[in-house]
Amino acid sequence: MDNTSAYPGVADTLAQLSHLPMAVLTNKPARISVRILNSLGLEKYFRAIYGGNSFESKKPDPFGANKILQEFGIVAREALLVGDSEVDVQTARNAGMQTAAVNYGFGVHDRATHPADIYLDRFADLAGVVTNHTPA
Repeated sequence: MDNTSAYPGVADTLAQLSHLPMAVLTNKPARISVRILNSLGLEKYFRAIYGGNSFESKKPDPFGANKILQEFGIVAREALLVGDSEVDVQTARNAGMQTAAVNYGFGVHDRATHPADIYLDRFADLAGVVTNHTPA
């Protein structure tokens, strides 16, 4: 945690969206992910936090995303997966969800092969996207 911090606008945006059901689905181990989110003060915004060791398969397999949708009672077309990589976009597509990709982060994103529905320059822009979002 010495060199780990949230990107600008993440905490404020999650607070703005806290009335919505949100979850984390990462390929990192669940226990480490929970510790990081807790240390950053962000864990409280998520109903569920799943890691790469939570299920038998990892993203881009849609199993984890589908499990979250089922737990929350949400149909895929009403959900938005936000990520920073083509694996995140593939996961959303495989689960029938819409996807938003940030234009920064550690993930690799081949936009030509795996285009997202929405691209975000700033995480704070997500609040406006969600507010104006109409399910397809």
